[in-house]
Amino acid sequence: MSTLNSTFNPAITVDAAPPLKVQRPGNQSRVAFYFIRVGMLFALVAFLSFAVMWVQWQTAVPGISSVSGDFIGFWTAGQVTLQGRAADAYNEVQLFFAQLALDKDPSAAYLGFFYPPYFLLLCAGLALLPYFPALCLWLGATCAGYAAALRAMVPKGLRERESVWVLFLGYPAVMINAGFGQNGFLSTALLGGAAIWLDRQPLLAGICIGCLSYKPQLAIVVPLALAVAGRWRCFAAAAATVLILSAMATLAFGPGIWPAFIANTAEARHNWMEAFNPLYLRYWVTVFGAVRLQDGPLALAYVLQTAAGVAAMYMLVRALWSRPPGARSGRAEIAAVAACIPFCSPYMLEYDLVILAVPMVWLLSEALGDGFRRGEGIVLVFAYLAPVLFKMQAFEAKLSAIAAAALLFVMVLRRMIQGPARPSPAAADLQQPVPAARLEECCAK
Repeated sequence: MSTLNSTFNPAITVDAAPPLKVQRPGNQSRVAFYFIRVGMLFALVAFLSFAVMWVQWQTAVPGISSVSGDFIGFWTAGQVTLQGRAADAYNEVQLFFAQLALDKDPSAAYLGFFYPPYFLLLCAGLALLPYFPALCLWLGATCAGYAAALRAMVPKGLRERESVWVLFLGYPAVMINAGFGQNGFLSTALLGGAAIWLDRQPLLAGICIGCLSYKPQLAIVVPLALAVAGRWRCFAAAAATVLILSAMATLAFGPGIWPAFIANTAEARHNWMEAFNPLYLRYWVTVFGAVRLQDGPLALAYVLQTAAGVAAMYMLVRALWSRPPGARSGRAEIAAVAACIPFCSPYMLEYDLVILAVPMVWLLSEALGDGFRRGEGIVLVFAYLAPVLFKMQAFEAKLSAIAAAALLFVMVLRRMIQGPARPSPAAADLQQPVPAARLEECCAK
């Protein structure tokens, strides 16, 4: 640093070296700018087109459409709950007859209900409405939460903040989740909310994570990540949320609801997870599912899935410990957690790929503000199209979708460890030449 001496050189600057030119947020290359703009247009067209077709599919057949048919399981579980028979939601025979009364089709497949008892509270609220309005409310509300969470994850300083989230309306997993009538939007909204609030409102972030326990297989790695990152307020809030939800379910349905849930969970593992059923396994996006789809031994599937999970959790923990000083970021941590989830549970289906929108939004936002690093653009496109690859019948295509999720995880961890490649705009201001008048004023003082 040169010595301040306004007498000899009134125009001298704080740093004698030329000022560092910093790439401001949003100043990505022209190619990336137009690529994203065209992508947003296609994404919006795809989303709106699917919405129109979805309405046509629902109204084209009398009775209950098979499109979004998984919602039947939620709605009928809510129905038996409203009838004072909450435990029957975990009884395969009773729930099947409730679904048969709704669908009137004996050939329709039974849709099991494997969620904790407090999720029945939400299902009962939906079942207060007739089936089709309840389905519209379910998908509409959770999709709105999904979009709002992703939009809020984009930093305010980005010029594209008002529109870049539109890219993820056309994310193929959005259509897959809506086509199943499943809960991927809800899971993503909760993870996105945790990312938004973890730094500013850790209690709200903890509530989001606690509510994510409605789907325990998605929350396996979350307590570990919170503990390693030292997010103890969020950890406590998440634990308290689970306890409160459990107490509410116990008060509403009685303590006998828990043995029914536990027994049903054991049956689900035996009949739905460990039984060899290629028609069902083709929807699984895990290492366990890939091994079983190829008729691999059950023991091998568990071993490989455990190895993948341990390796992913080790990489996540190592990344959280290896961050540069001052690089703590709640959005980065939750993005890394969401990218890690597919490798930590053997039970995850293709509609759950919606949660990968959280790490993709974070990685894209960082790249737009700081410049794309080697491989990030290709991996983002690969991960974005992964649900399409997984829909293909070829086993190699399904493996490539899992590989895309793995590469996304690696890219998120790499950026989190390395930190920003350039000084932030606030830091860059310190590198700019200081006017002579300002220096004279400082020296006079």
